[in-house]
Amino acid sequence: MRWTTLLLTLCLAASVVGCRQTPAPTSQAHAIAWREGDVDDALAEARESGKPVMLYWGARWCPPCNQIKSTLFKDPAFIAETEHFIPVHLDGDSPGAQRWGERFGISGYPTVIVLRPDGSEVTRLSNGAAERLPAVLRATAARTTSIEALFDEAEKNPSALSPDDWRLLAAFDWRNDPKHFGGEGGAGTLLERLAAAAPPGELKRRFALLALVNEAEAGPDGNYSLSAAQQARIAEVLPAILANPEEVIANRQELSDEMPSLVAALPDAQLRAKLGASLVAALGHVADDASLPLPDRLATVNADVTLAKAGGAPVPAAVLAKVRARVAFVDQAATDPMVRQSVISDAADLLHEAGDDAGAKRLLEAELKRSAAPYYYMLDLASLAEDEKDGPAAIAWAKKAYETAQGPATRVQWAIDYSKTVMRQAPSDKAAVETSAEAVIDELGKDPGGYYQRTRIKVGKWGALVRSWSEAHGGSAVLERLDQRMAGVCARQGEAAATCLKWTQAA
Repeated sequence: MRWTTLLLTLCLAASVVGCRQTPAPTSQAHAIAWREGDVDDALAEARESGKPVMLYWGARWCPPCNQIKSTLFKDPAFIAETEHFIPVHLDGDSPGAQRWGERFGISGYPTVIVLRPDGSEVTRLSNGAAERLPAVLRATAARTTSIEALFDEAEKNPSALSPDDWRLLAAFDWRNDPKHFGGEGGAGTLLERLAAAAPPGELKRRFALLALVNEAEAGPDGNYSLSAAQQARIAEVLPAILANPEEVIANRQELSDEMPSLVAALPDAQLRAKLGASLVAALGHVADDASLPLPDRLATVNADVTLAKAGGAPVPAAVLAKVRARVAFVDQAATDPMVRQSVISDAADLLHEAGDDAGAKRLLEAELKRSAAPYYYMLDLASLAEDEKDGPAAIAWAKKAYETAQGPATRVQWAIDYSKTVMRQAPSDKAAVETSAEAVIDELGKDPGGYYQRTRIKVGKWGALVRSWSEAHGGSAVLERLDQRMAGVCARQGEAAATCLKWTQAA
């Protein structure tokens, strides 16, 4: 029996969150043997070798991409595990990348998809499941069941799911799968079924938590309104998870990012205070765990800020001091450029949420001088300027971000942000609106094969905003000229031309 098979058997017999050891490497490889960009070649090699494909989709500027590249992808044991796969790296700005994104239904960076040699999907994960990825790779190395077949079995007969099936479903990227579930929350019905059918213990709690964060919806004010069933589930599941440090680690993304807002929405003030204090305390242990990535340790303080601001209250001085101390720590600890790219934007956002815009600005402006992707932080500075009601500064930062952005898909996205900023901050300046919108269309024209998936979705949403701006500000003549300009671009988009021509209706 190969060591991978033996370890997998032992792992699957143990608890899902308790099996955290990484097997010893079988080779001396120092880096993953990525095939850069050529998915067809990787699939052809997979068919010849019988190995599955591990497809990683990311972007140079993306913070969570840099997190996974600076941690898991440098781990010798994980590198050895990838030798059982054909690893292919698909940068979102590489030629044809958005078309592949369309085929596989990928939109968010980063995403890791395991594919069978015939190109069918076995599973997908985001950076939030990074620590589960080694075990998932071991479970999928010889798997012949597609994810569609697994979903079908989970829907029709969840009692027949194997431990292997439960492991893959527990680690699956439920929030980033437009191919199977559409937008956020689309997986809620299946997650509810899995939560009801899961074996008792941490698996059942994991799926109950996933169902909660998938189905809860924030209102226009950003606050959540919880049903009685959701309130009961939080009161039942959250204390049990928080009582187990291993479960807190395994579920730290949901506990740091979504759960604080759900706890803050509980109408029972006593329960809200009790669960909030328990959540903050449990996440404090995550923050102190030096084995975890810096972004994960930083994110835990989001609970302090969110709970402190519940009901519109100002952030207390003690919470602000805690945020500043945590930010200062990661600023000093993040010496590697890739690690800094993974954490600084989040650090600035936490300062902003805690009420320290001046501190956020200082952090971002300092990072412009040292980052390989400074345009990423310029959009953060534009957002801060908007919050301060400084429209000209917001537009200037958004324009500079677009002008300095690199990569065809990235430049389209940053041009869209520039155009949206102009429409929000100077809607009466028709010339400025038209100029910024032309920037988007011109960037699209530079990549005739790029009107797919992430780009298509973002352009569709932006186009709807342009149409709304036109209706509200008498911009029909501007819209007509933009439409004519877009028609020339769409004519060079091949099979995507018809969709492209509907750019103001595609949202």
